[in-house]
Amino acid sequence: MKQDVFAFIQEYLAEGERVAFVTVSETEGSSPASAGQIMAVVADGSASGTVGGGSTEHQVKLRAIEAIRNDEKVFRMSLNHGANGMVCGGEMHVFGTVLGEDKHLCIFGGGHIAQYLAPLAIMTGFTVSVIEDRPEFESDFPGIRYIVCEPDSYETELNIPASAYVVICTRGHASDDEALRYTLSQPRKYIGMIGSAKKVETLFRRLRKDGHTEETLNAIFTPIGLDIASAIPAEIAVSIMAEILLVKNNGSPSHISKKVRG
Repeated sequence: MKQDVFAFIQEYLAEGERVAFVTVSETEGSSPASAGQIMAVVADGSASGTVGGGSTEHQVKLRAIEAIRNDEKVFRMSLNHGANGMVCGGEMHVFGTVLGEDKHLCIFGGGHIAQYLAPLAIMTGFTVSVIEDRPEFESDFPGIRYIVCEPDSYETELNIPASAYVVICTRGHASDDEALRYTLSQPRKYIGMIGSAKKVETLFRRLRKDGHTEETLNAIFTPIGLDIASAIPAEIAVSIMAEILLVKNNGSPSHISKKVRG
């Protein structure tokens, strides 16, 4: 059983997912769980192992999902079986830790910019996922997680953590709009979107009508990337990666040489 749990963890970590690893640290009185039992949970609710089953295990699973989505590193919880409708009436205490890299870049769109940006992100230590509705682009992303998904299935098929950095560069306004709406469904570390001033104005007008605040819209980096005065896809990708690293490291857009010279 434990081997299955560790294999489950390894599989999901290799795909760039974060995994909550939960251990029963102690039990009191009558309990279906025993100290040392383990369970691994990912954000979509998939799990391996057990911490006793029943409604208390369900509560642990929900808490594990919450920890992943809230970028928590560790969590603890105590559960009274009787309060959860179980006749045994004892208690159990669990300790959880969230495993996995929190440097996760999700790129909506598999065009030229994404093809340069994805390997740049990997070189700087990011786990990368590319989301596209065109399967034929997968060969342009060797060794990179490529998810074929239609925009109207984002909510049901995607599971992007709140800790992700997101870049939106799909092939059209409509698909950019759907990717942005999905991305705004929870806080992200960074949201950047390719687009002209006119396109951004149009999309933002729609979002305002749907109740999105100015604070939310002002947090979106668009036009995306540092201003390097270039329209070459490879150079745009560098400017985007530089902007992401600036946000990640709480850096400054001012030039280093000016700081050194005082």
